Amino acid sequence: MTIIALLIATAIPAVVFYVIHTLDLYRTGSRLYVVLSVIAGLAAYVLAAQVNPLAMRSLNLGFLVMVGFVAPISEEILKSLMQIYLVRRPDFNYFVDGAIYGFATGIAFAIAENFEYVLGNAGAALWVAITRVISTNLMHAAACAIVGIILGWARFQKNAWRYAFSAGGILVAILFHMGFNNLVTRVNSGLLLLYAVIVGGGAAGIIALVIRRGLKEELGWIKETLGVTDRVERQEVAAVGNMARVDEVLKRLSAAFGAETASRIENLLLVQARLGIQRKMAEKMADEKMQANIRTQIEQLQAEMEAARKEIGSYAMVYLRYTHLEEVFSVYNLLDTRIKEQASQPRGPGMGVFDRLKDRTTTAQDE
Repeated sequence: MTIIALLIATAIPAVVFYVIHTLDLYRTGSRLYVVLSVIAGLAAYVLAAQVNPLAMRSLNLGFLVMVGFVAPISEEILKSLMQIYLVRRPDFNYFVDGAIYGFATGIAFAIAENFEYVLGNAGAALWVAITRVISTNLMHAAACAIVGIILGWARFQKNAWRYAFSAGGILVAILFHMGFNNLVTRVNSGLLLLYAVIVGGGAAGIIALVIRRGLKEELGWIKETLGVTDRVERQEVAAVGNMARVDEVLKRLSAAFGAETASRIENLLLVQARLGIQRKMAEKMADEKMQANIRTQIEQLQAEMEAARKEIGSYAMVYLRYTHLEEVFSVYNLLDTRIKEQASQPRGPGMGVFDRLKDRTTTAQDE
């Protein structure tokens, strides 16, 4: 039973993170940074497991005080360290990245903590695993994602405001964590689990909505900045802006040109999306050093885009632009339908173009 509980305590949080990660349509997040965030979450748990008991002994605190007030402070600060580092990287994009990295850190921390609670309660291991994955795990992930979101937004501010907003983001996460811990340790009602699920699940749901809001804003940036400067055709911009439905296009391209070319086209669209987002970030960035680093990233993305186009080939690019982009081919289909309708109609005397021109000329002369 303990093994099953440990599997639940690991697999379900991992699946939740996977679902959240799939919301990142433009894949601006780095896989390396996700891995670093997971490692940071595990490291934060190990450090917190040392710091919390030490603080309780040194300050002569009771268990409830430590859990309710000390642990949220130490744990959220430790979980935030990797986010503070990543947010200053030039390839960090918008707060969508911060939410993804933060969620990864929080989930990793929660999984490590699950092992402690499941192994420490072998008689009720399954119950402990289930209750934690639907409540506490989501709280840890959401609290850390809050920090990532606010840090990602604050990076556009000038130094003083950036530091203030960043500290405020960590404070918000600490207060949220404190509220949750005091709820689950001080409320004895039979509805305790329901309360915990509502808090944890509600917070995770809000994070998902914030990510969607960020993606919508990024889409606006792409449409605003991507275009002639980067030799990106209007049809390509339409495809980049419709990444949620691009799989339908890629299936047809795969059938026409092969899976490898379709994969290259998908990569090209993602590079173009990141290029558009980076251009807007360069405009918004107040820090000149960060702005210069982002412009270097833009140059690298431009070079990557040109290399991808050469690999795809001109014929496949033309096919992509004018045949399988819904915004475009719907117009061409409409024109094609009208032409066919006209061609299928019976032609009698006076129906040709020259006949109509003759009629109009005669009418004008009579007038």
